[in-house]
Amino acid sequence: MNRFIATIPVALALAAATSASQAPRPAVPTPESVIGWAPCADYKLATYEQIADYIRKLDAASDRMQAVEIGKTAEGRTHLMAVISSEENIKNLTRYKDIARKLALARGLTDDEAQALAREGKTIVWIDYGLHSTEVAHGQTAPWMAYKAVSEESAEMRFIRDNVIFLLVPNMNPDGTTLVAKWYMEGRPWSTNPPELYHKYVGHDNYRDWFMFNMPETQNVGRQLYTEWFPQIVYNQHQTGPFPARIFIPPFEDPMNPNIPPLVMRGIAEVGSAMSRRFAREGKPGVISRLNYDTWWNGGMRTGPYYHNMVGILTETQHNSPQPMVYDPKTFPKTFADGTSTQEPSTFYPMPFRGGEWHLRNSCEYMVTASMAVLDIGAKRREEWLYDIYQMGRDAIRAGDRETYVVSADQWDAGAAVKLVNVLRWGAVEVERATQPFTAGGVGYPAGSYLVRGAQPFRAHLTDLLNPQVYPDRRIYPGGPPERPYDITGWTLPYQMGVRVNKVGEAVTAATEKVEWAKPDAGFVAAQGRFGYLIDPRTNDAYIAVNRLLKGGERVFRLTAPVAAAGMSLPAGAFAVAAAATTQARVGEAARSLGLKIAALDSAPGGEALRLKAPRIGLYHAWGGNMDEGWTRWLFEQFEFPYTSLYDKDIRAGALRTKFDVIVLPEATYLSMLKGLEPGTMPEQYVGGMTPTGVANVYEFVRDGGTLIAMDHASELPLATFGLPIRDVTAGLRESEYYVPGTLLRIKLNTSHPVAYGMQDETAAFLDASPAFAVGWPRRGFFGAAQEEPRLPEGVSIVAQYPTKDLLMSGWILGDGVLAGRAAVIEASVGKGRVVLLGFRTQHRGQPHATFKLLFNSVLLGGAERAPLVRATEP
Repeated sequence: MNRFIATIPVALALAAATSASQAPRPAVPTPESVIGWAPCADYKLATYEQIADYIRKLDAASDRMQAVEIGKTAEGRTHLMAVISSEENIKNLTRYKDIARKLALARGLTDDEAQALAREGKTIVWIDYGLHSTEVAHGQTAPWMAYKAVSEESAEMRFIRDNVIFLLVPNMNPDGTTLVAKWYMEGRPWSTNPPELYHKYVGHDNYRDWFMFNMPETQNVGRQLYTEWFPQIVYNQHQTGPFPARIFIPPFEDPMNPNIPPLVMRGIAEVGSAMSRRFAREGKPGVISRLNYDTWWNGGMRTGPYYHNMVGILTETQHNSPQPMVYDPKTFPKTFADGTSTQEPSTFYPMPFRGGEWHLRNSCEYMVTASMAVLDIGAKRREEWLYDIYQMGRDAIRAGDRETYVVSADQWDAGAAVKLVNVLRWGAVEVERATQPFTAGGVGYPAGSYLVRGAQPFRAHLTDLLNPQVYPDRRIYPGGPPERPYDITGWTLPYQMGVRVNKVGEAVTAATEKVEWAKPDAGFVAAQGRFGYLIDPRTNDAYIAVNRLLKGGERVFRLTAPVAAAGMSLPAGAFAVAAAATTQARVGEAARSLGLKIAALDSAPGGEALRLKAPRIGLYHAWGGNMDEGWTRWLFEQFEFPYTSLYDKDIRAGALRTKFDVIVLPEATYLSMLKGLEPGTMPEQYVGGMTPTGVANVYEFVRDGGTLIAMDHASELPLATFGLPIRDVTAGLRESEYYVPGTLLRIKLNTSHPVAYGMQDETAAFLDASPAFAVGWPRRGFFGAAQEEPRLPEGVSIVAQYPTKDLLMSGWILGDGVLAGRAAVIEASVGKGRVVLLGFRTQHRGQPHATFKLLFNSVLLGGAERAPLVRATEP
């Protein structure tokens, strides 16, 4: 405080304060007064910058709102959230946040104390907009809804402001909203679909990162949901509803994940019913429920909150274009996907949409109606929502009283174990770290092991992530094709990340400390090596160290056989770094920053070695937005693999071998790579695909010594055009014969092969209708029956294959016999080069750390050659 001001007489100070409080505030601005047009106007889309500018100006003009910066986006924009309530509630936000936290965490309270807090507290309602950027209406609705909530003086809105703290996130994907708005407003006849992902890395998958928290936007929001505010209701808006309905609202379709608390499901039904009634009262037709969207998968923006005792709501509104349209009912399909009539009233579609003219504003009005329904029911049942979240937390703590998960410090990849713990921490799971050795379930564990106790409020979240999923066998009719799940069916984190987690049926006694964020043990270099240094290949973070060393010009080798040296016993693929003047400093920095334990070598280890060089990586980047490419790009950046995006025009131009050592084809079909976007659907520079010329250039690249890595269905390209003695045994099968809808299956690996260096003998692979390979030219047997050659053709190696039994680890598979004994990963020679077929997504959504090495090793193999292991100072 300024000392001069502090000496002003009290009466004068009070007068000054009174004068300041009576000073006129700026009038509450309308959205059109700032943005330049009314929200959801025809042929208009506001950028995030325009919307954020309005939110800040609204904050400056009103005591009913606070604009809060919650973090940065992938492209560096400031991520905003608005807190809206009555003036009195805004003054007491700290108290209401504290009440919400105490009730959600449910510790140290009696039921009577919780009831008293529920009576005092306010319902925290979260409503977000703009997650999927090409679904343009909700992002444009946000300023309208903010203005309405702040300025409207109806009895209903005053009641809402008095009883609800409204967390309005004007945009969940600011980068994408600006990209789409600029693309459209620059006069593109291609409407709201730019030729690129609308998130820097993951596009539409920004909805599917909500237990892994890989993306900065997910982290920004996760902090608000699970650390700051603990809302009782979370409403996430989307815009791909079942046509011709105008909006999908809860309740959802089966199956329900059994880990979701029943009170959550009842709350979803309650909110859905409130929405349905409000739409009917307002005469808005085309509202449908119980179709397409289930509650099985934990990973979406509205499903993740279920496992935190929060009522998660999803709506899907039709018409995602700022261009008006007339809908002719004569063109409507007769039924929805489940057979429900689109014309006749039914239980969950009581007022069918009859067609007519439709504008973006109509879609936005539906979103406002749905938002008001959520806020209204949130206000009217305030005490119940608050007590419910307490009751669910209390019951979870009691249910997990004799349950502990132990993540031993002794792991194949200690870094992956640390990352798994931090995934749990992003989801607000309580974790402890043992400070002394202890025993649990008759097994001894070292200090540094992690304990995750079942007795905690978000037990549903840890239970769901740490245990296998058992998806029900659901068919459209008995013996018929499978009923498609909304997303994937299995995601068990210990399997995906290759981390050993033991479940113990007791409340383990151990000396522990609370974990805020897990960190790897301190790394070190044992001593200065006269010959060089040895790096363990089992940890994924070793690849970061290797990439840094290669970038710095160090000589790095891979040992082709297991090695026992410098007190370490390592599998095939260990990294040996030859000593030079700069090596010790670089190796030491890598050890300290990455938590690696690096051994010093006084002499060369025996056996053969591969000399590595930094490979020149071309990552195929098709126009149209490929999420798998985006995830691969993100993964390369996380592990510091330098890469160049490789576009169709580059492939068509040829001379690829002069520019690249490795080309990576992310998941895509051969046809989509060959043809690309159709002419007329995009500007000329974005259409056309590789073309046959480009495919021939890719073949020449491999023939001349390059390495081609094809992931999942991208394997179709080399299988179709390279003349390989390999075929996809799943090709042409019906879903009733083979169906793997996002499932974790067991694979066995040949860890002596360079593509599998550093891996465990057995791990989980994530498959989503993925291929599997038979090797060998088919030959004709007796009576013309096709048989396969019993021996591998020359130049073909099976790196990983599916076992003949016990394939399923988590999720659901139909037709496991199709995969039994088949190859999952293959390396095949082509001329001077090689093709690596990774028959599943080794990097799917940044989750399966256990299979990252299959991609990393394949890339490094493209920059490797056999060479004697010598000191850097030797010729």
